[in-house]
Amino acid sequence: MSQMSKPCRQKKAALINDLSGLGRCSLSVQLPVLSVMQVECLLLPTCILSNHTGYPSFYLKDLTEDLDGMMDEWQKQEVEVDAIVTGFLSSQKQVHHVLRFLDLFQTPKTLLVVDPVMGDHGKPYPTITPELQNGMHQLASRADVLLPNLTEACILTKTAWKEQFSRAEIERIAAKLIELGANQVVISGIEDGQLICDCTLERDGRPAWLEAKKNAQMRSGTGDLFCAVLTGALLQNKPLDQAALQAGEFVRKALEMTQKLHVPQEEGTAFEMVLCDLCSCHSLS
Repeated sequence: MSQMSKPCRQKKAALINDLSGLGRCSLSVQLPVLSVMQVECLLLPTCILSNHTGYPSFYLKDLTEDLDGMMDEWQKQEVEVDAIVTGFLSSQKQVHHVLRFLDLFQTPKTLLVVDPVMGDHGKPYPTITPELQNGMHQLASRADVLLPNLTEACILTKTAWKEQFSRAEIERIAAKLIELGANQVVISGIEDGQLICDCTLERDGRPAWLEAKKNAQMRSGTGDLFCAVLTGALLQNKPLDQAALQAGEFVRKALEMTQKLHVPQEEGTAFEMVLCDLCSCHSLS
C-alpha cells in the first residue's frame, strides 16, 4: 500500500518594517512582491508614515508601544512562520521588541532575513544612534541571511568609510559579518564603474560576485525589493547565489522601466510594471 503524500502548505513570512503610504518602499513593496511569489505575508509595522523620509516633509506615527500587544495576540493565535524579515527600526527599544519576537516565533526551521537599514552613500541615517547600532549588531548576529549595503556593512564591522573599496577589501568585510554571527551575507548594490555588483558569502564558503551593467540610479525602496525577492526565492529552496541573482535582475528591470516612464525620484521604483516576471517562478511541491 503506497503512502499518502503530505498535503501542500503555503509558506508564511512575518514582515517587520515600516509602512509608508506614499513613495513605494518597505512593507508597501515587500507585501505585493512576496504575495506574487505565493508567500503569505504577516505584517508587523514598526511605524506608519504618510510618505517615506526622502520627501521634504512627512508625518510619522511610531508604533513601538503597540508591538508587544500585537505579538501577544499573534501568540494567542499560535502563529507559525517559515521566515521572519526585519527592515527599518527607529530605535534600540524597537530592536528589543524584535528580539522578543524572535524568542516567541523563531524556530530552528525559521529563516531569519535581516536588512540592517542604517545608512547609504557612506553616511548613517539621522535616526541611527550608537545605541541603535549596538542593537543592530545583536540582530545581525542572529541572522540566517544578512543583507546590508556597503555603508551598512561598514557600520556593522566598524570599518572606516572611503569612496573606493577593492573587491578584496569588501570580501574581508563580508567575512567579518560572518564572524559577527550571520550564516549568509549579501552585500548589495556595490557600484564598480559601469557595473552594479553584489558580493555573497556563506559560512565555510568562498566569496562570489554577481555583476550587471548599471542601467539607472538607485531609488528609495530598491533594497526592500531586493530583500523581498531574495526571501521569496530562498523559500523556494533556491541557493543563495541564485536567489541574489534573481533579486538583482528584478530590481534592475524595475529601475529600467521606471526610467522609461520618467517617474519622479521620490516616487520610488515602478516595480508593478514587471511584477509579472515573478508570477511563474513557483509552484507548490
